[in-house]
Amino acid sequence: MELRKYIWYGNMQKLNQIVFLLFLFMFFYQSLSASEVSYTEALERLYGTHESMAQAESDYKEKQYLKKAALGLYSPRFSINGVYTYFGNDLAMDVDLTHVKNGINGVLGGLPIPLPPLNFPDTTQQVVQKEQFFTLNATMLWPVFTGGKIFAANKLATANLNISKAGQKVRHDELGVSMAEKYFTLRFMREVIEVKKEVRDSMQDHYNKALKLEKAGMLAKVERLHAEMALSNAENSLNTSIREAKLAESALKSMINSQEDNVTPSTPLFIIAEKDVESLVYFQDMAVSSNGKLKQVQEAKNIAKAGVINSVSSFIPKVNAFGMANIYDYQLSSMSPEYMVGVQVSLNLFDGLQNYHQYRASKQAEESTKLMVVRAEKDIRTLVEQQYLTMQNAREDYMASLKSRAFSEEYLRARQKAFNQGMATSLDVVDAELALSNSKMSAITAAYKFDMALLSMLATSGIFDSFETYRARAFVEPGLK
Repeated sequence: MELRKYIWYGNMQKLNQIVFLLFLFMFFYQSLSASEVSYTEALERLYGTHESMAQAESDYKEKQYLKKAALGLYSPRFSINGVYTYFGNDLAMDVDLTHVKNGINGVLGGLPIPLPPLNFPDTTQQVVQKEQFFTLNATMLWPVFTGGKIFAANKLATANLNISKAGQKVRHDELGVSMAEKYFTLRFMREVIEVKKEVRDSMQDHYNKALKLEKAGMLAKVERLHAEMALSNAENSLNTSIREAKLAESALKSMINSQEDNVTPSTPLFIIAEKDVESLVYFQDMAVSSNGKLKQVQEAKNIAKAGVINSVSSFIPKVNAFGMANIYDYQLSSMSPEYMVGVQVSLNLFDGLQNYHQYRASKQAEESTKLMVVRAEKDIRTLVEQQYLTMQNAREDYMASLKSRAFSEEYLRARQKAFNQGMATSLDVVDAELALSNSKMSAITAAYKFDMALLSMLATSGIFDSFETYRARAFVEPGLK
């Protein structure tokens, strides 16, 4: 049964080779037409075309206008009001004519030739306002003192503006990190493909040698079948990585809005020596002072403070100056003044303790916000420490992989030499080849983890745009292209 299994496997091998050649042809064709893009170029394309950046800018402009609107609360408000009024009947008042009647009759009776007294009503009605009239007035209202309500509104608007500004930075860094992850993931997968191609070529060479030795009667068939299986596994692994790289490339092209058929990251993976990276405390302090999300949390304290000031204003008298001038009128009573000015003072005496409880609630919100900021600062320091340690571990893994590679290369040469002399099995050669590829993969993986940790740490520290500065400090070691 075991022999039949190997025979069947050998037939499948031919089909796998055909499929592999097709994939290889497609891969090399795409490579020829690929467009190389550096990390900086990819970042410029991202920020120049991504809709989220325009959305963040629009939100910031909105908050700017709201801030200007809040400043306008300090200014007097002028308006023109047109009013048409209908009463249903004329407004009139009774005029007492008794004194007038008595005075006139007294004069008439005191003449040398007395005249008869006049007989007219003791009262009469005087129309003071027609039943309908229209007025056009200019009015002014100026909140001279509001107990801090306008100040609180401006403090809130400023906090929201700062939150929006920090939000721009957050969005900028999040997009950059997301793009960088896709960029260096594709670069990582291309490096992996190169290693797996080397493994495939080595396995092909090993299989060819095994085939010759078998024909010469120096190798058992099962050894040749084992070499054939190792070659098939290497080809399948390479095909899988090529497909995964294609998916990663599509994700990168979509994010940077690339119109090229293929995109090849030209910026390599890298490692920075420990002496060329600042201390953990430096990045933690930068995060506390520059992290966009933390700035948003810190601004929440100002929002809570504005709420307290607004609540306190409910207990303080309000002072408003006002004025009105008549511009035009129709059938308006002549008794109405042409203008008036005044000052209004108002104070709420009792509202069922609503304002008091509102004040207590705002104080609790302020206290809660302070605790949230303290917690956020601790969390951000912990996150930076985690990213820093991840970066250190990746650097150490990379250095260890270089030592492992030197041993694996020598061990593979020894196993291949022994196999050619009939003193080692195919399994020994395959294991040695896999050990070498694993050491190469470890170096590439360690560099990839280092770069991802560095990107995340710089973004958390609020200095994501300095990534290129740190990349310039990279050192080159064997095994990392």
